[in-house]
Amino acid sequence: MPRDPYASPTQAGGLRVVQRSSSTKLYLSGTVRIGKKSIRIRESTGLEARQPGAWAAAEVLRIKREAEVLDRFVYKRLPDAPFADVAEEFLRVRQPVHTSVRMVREFIAAFGRVPIADLDRTELEGYFIRRCRHVQPTTRRRLEGLMAAVLNYAAKAGYLYASPYWPRIQVRNQERSAAMKRFYPGEVELLIDCAADQLKPMLAVLYATGARVGQVVHLKRTHFTFSGDFGRVFFPKTKNGHCYLRPLHPYAAGMMQDWFRRRRDIHPEAFLTERGRPYPHIEGRGGHIRHAFARAKRRCVRQMKALGYHERAMVIQEATPHWFRHNFANTLRQDLGLDAKAIALAGMWRNPAVVERFYISDVPIDLEAVVTALPLGQRLGSLPAPSTKTQHLPRTAINGRLCRGESGLLEVRPEKELWTDSR
Repeated sequence: MPRDPYASPTQAGGLRVVQRSSSTKLYLSGTVRIGKKSIRIRESTGLEARQPGAWAAAEVLRIKREAEVLDRFVYKRLPDAPFADVAEEFLRVRQPVHTSVRMVREFIAAFGRVPIADLDRTELEGYFIRRCRHVQPTTRRRLEGLMAAVLNYAAKAGYLYASPYWPRIQVRNQERSAAMKRFYPGEVELLIDCAADQLKPMLAVLYATGARVGQVVHLKRTHFTFSGDFGRVFFPKTKNGHCYLRPLHPYAAGMMQDWFRRRRDIHPEAFLTERGRPYPHIEGRGGHIRHAFARAKRRCVRQMKALGYHERAMVIQEATPHWFRHNFANTLRQDLGLDAKAIALAGMWRNPAVVERFYISDVPIDLEAVVTALPLGQRLGSLPAPSTKTQHLPRTAINGRLCRGESGLLEVRPEKELWTDSR
């Protein structure tokens, strides 16, 4: 096939533009040698050889490719990789959780085709100031940590010399709330009674499953199944990207069945707003039932004060819908004695360490036994006689105690007899 008359002459050595006999496209082929280093290149230009000017365009690509090789081996310059390409590669290789994928998509929408090597302190700091203007410090720390992970991956993959610096926010580890996030028996039932009719079944499901509001608010009618007084609920979308099937307590199952019987609409959604419409999808944030829950809470606080529960009314006044999740974990731990792994499985947590650190408020069993056994609250007449001496003897190899018996000889007593009296 005749060559383009405007094409540059083909080089005898180095990188060349060629056309293979089995293809109609032009290729870059050859070995570029720089000192003792060499790189072999076999790449397609994507250009059809029959198109006018294809050979000239392929020659431009050849010159650009040779310049990239020269920058890489001689001047140690990095390729101009767009941020979007590196971020997509990061998602493909690291495979983060669903929430992290959504955050990386936000980064791609913000920076797009900007070369990742051009990101500096000014651009990164300005982006996080705009993005995190109305979010909690912990959310900003998570966003910044994920951006640092993408940049560190780019540095290891050869797209950056080093991850750029920007002043990241410092947040201390979350401290427990002054009030234990657990409801006393009857408090949630009173709160649900004070709520609006369309909110009662949703609060009952939150109470019985410990799910997040975002997992429950968009459930369909088909996600609920009932068998007598019991039921099951399927959660197709959760924060960690997994789906779960969980049982429903008869209390919540009864409220859901009564709610479905009273409805006369044709919406497939299980829960509706006060206006009888499905809840809107709010991506990445909550607040679906914030105002309706606040009104129910105010009614509940007034009734509790009228009944004489002033202290507990002050605690309920601080409650949020997320307290149902904390209450679920604390109830399983304090009433049933489940460990963090079992609670994480029941409450749809991915990491049991998160349950242990942020949700469970409980006293260790061994510490509780020691503190309750202390001789507190005794009067002077109940103190032991001054002549009685207590001797603490060492342990033996069989984990017992050496003590002096009635015959005057040393003998071994079981471990539960920790103290012996010698007179």
